[in-house]
Amino acid sequence: MLRRSTLTVMLSVCLVLAGYTLFLHHKLSFAEDKQGFTVTEAPVQNVDEAVDLQRVHSEVQQQAAVLQNVTGLAEEVASLAQAQDLSPSEETDEPSSSAVTVGKRITVKRMAAPKGTQEPEIPEAPGYAETPVDPIVINPSKHLTHAECLERRTLVKGAMQHAWGNYVTYASGHDELMPRSLRGKDPFGGLGATILDSLDTLWLMGMKAEYQQARDWVAHDLNFTRPYEASVFETTIRVVGGMLAAFELSQDRMFITRAEELVGRLLVAYDTPTGIPYNSITLDTLKVQNPSWTKHSSTLSEFGSEQLEFFKLSMHSGNSTYADKAESVIRYLYEQHSDKGLMPLYLNPKTGRFTTTKVSLGALGDSYYEYLLKMWLLKGRTPADDMYRSMWERAMDEMIEKLVFTSIPDNLTYVAEFDRKRVKHKMDHLVCFVPAMLALGSHAGAVTGDKADQYMQLAEKLTETCWQMYATQPTGLSPEYVLFQKGRGMRSAVHVYLLRPEAVEAFFVLWRLTGNTKYREYGWGVFQAIEKWCKVEHGYVGLRDVRKAPPKHDDTQQSFFLAETLKYLYLMFGSNDEISLDEWVFNTEAHPLRIAPVKASAAEAMYGAMERSDSKEAESVRNASTDRAPDLLERLPDVVHERTLA
Repeated sequence: MLRRSTLTVMLSVCLVLAGYTLFLHHKLSFAEDKQGFTVTEAPVQNVDEAVDLQRVHSEVQQQAAVLQNVTGLAEEVASLAQAQDLSPSEETDEPSSSAVTVGKRITVKRMAAPKGTQEPEIPEAPGYAETPVDPIVINPSKHLTHAECLERRTLVKGAMQHAWGNYVTYASGHDELMPRSLRGKDPFGGLGATILDSLDTLWLMGMKAEYQQARDWVAHDLNFTRPYEASVFETTIRVVGGMLAAFELSQDRMFITRAEELVGRLLVAYDTPTGIPYNSITLDTLKVQNPSWTKHSSTLSEFGSEQLEFFKLSMHSGNSTYADKAESVIRYLYEQHSDKGLMPLYLNPKTGRFTTTKVSLGALGDSYYEYLLKMWLLKGRTPADDMYRSMWERAMDEMIEKLVFTSIPDNLTYVAEFDRKRVKHKMDHLVCFVPAMLALGSHAGAVTGDKADQYMQLAEKLTETCWQMYATQPTGLSPEYVLFQKGRGMRSAVHVYLLRPEAVEAFFVLWRLTGNTKYREYGWGVFQAIEKWCKVEHGYVGLRDVRKAPPKHDDTQQSFFLAETLKYLYLMFGSNDEISLDEWVFNTEAHPLRIAPVKASAAEAMYGAMERSDSKEAESVRNASTDRAPDLLERLPDVVHERTLA
């Protein structure tokens, strides 16, 4: 018979493991998790819940894997106990061989990687995981000398050289580099997203040999007929946008020729009863479709964020089709949904009806609002194009009225979400593009007078919140999104950092438009944190948890890190005339497009509205728009400065 003491130990282990199993099961199925929202309360009944769940899918997988391992452990210990009970051993003071075996197996199980993770766990590179934890120090009032600015630009350029050089060495031609696995991956179908995203950054940083290498790949190796289901939106902002910006900087018409080849295929997605394009297209067969998780609807941020690129391509090619197709989308919303400022996230391209009530200026909604303003700027700010400006102003006013709050007790201003008749007090890192957009609209005259001042004040408050999303974390880097709760203020919700650019974009734009040195120092603080925690031997990676220092790394060097994050940081320490905000607009992937026509073309005749109108006439249009909402204008100070989280 098994000794009583041994049996007691075995039963205790089983009870502990069984209790932990029940705890994990309860955590996964019923309880509110540490992020402050329920992982699963019931089977998903609607699209919006499915989208929310996707954002924490990775964490759920890992916890489910732990649950599976613990359940297996309990069963294994029980079976071993039973086996030992059937095979009695002599009494001895030494632990039995079976007990040692159990201990070893438990140790191995605990060290095993969860089965549900998407990427294999790779050992950290020597030296990078043991970096001492020292706070990132900035001086918000620091005035930089020319030499100091040049030194910082050199360091940012060095980061670009490190990122690009390792991409070329280990992942050339692929969409993105996996710096720890030392290979490439193709989340965008192998269209060389990093190459297209890097063209203008390489040019601006004077990396001419690297630029020529990238240019030649686009000319000779880029294949638009791959058997791949491409996102029309991602392909437009990254690939088409990258080629257009490269053309405007270099005047190499090869980029226009290749862009027309690609957009000619993408136009098939626009062949719908409403003119609203499908989200995706298979490049070789030209089959179009929308995902089931949107109820086969098109996504606002996708069909509403292709106008800049298509308009520019029409202007440079002389073919108005591209611009007409993209503009018809906005005109449809303007005419068929004129009662709305903020638009729901999903619209059926066949019926023209919205299929959700969810509203967000973060994921799935963000760049639609950005493109309303920037299309008005790109087309010359004329009365003929006031459709874009008026839609943008109405959306911003509604955002301020319904979604802007101030947290307690930390007094941070943020933009919430609206989801099925209730406000969700969360803010994506993606929303940090909003202050840059508000400041740009105020500066450019999209709104005037007191309202312009209020927009700029709100932009500064939101930018401060975006900085605090970084400054309050041990790593000095922001989580993917944060939650706000009364009495608790802001806290991390999804803890990963993905090398995102939106906050740096806000720091760059606010620095350019206000001259306040703190914004440039905020940007430098972010760069120092990236160098400290995200730089590895063969590139740059994201973090799995910004709350932990030293952090664990992911295995992706995002293409937008080279396109956006590093570009904004580099320009931040240069002259304001370098890609002036009065002469250029950035698409949502930070590819600069010139406002003034580069050269005469047949397309300009079709778009006579691009000529600037008489300033008095333009002012009268803006004043007329302001007169439509005098009450809201009077209430803006109260809305922005006095509303708190209920």
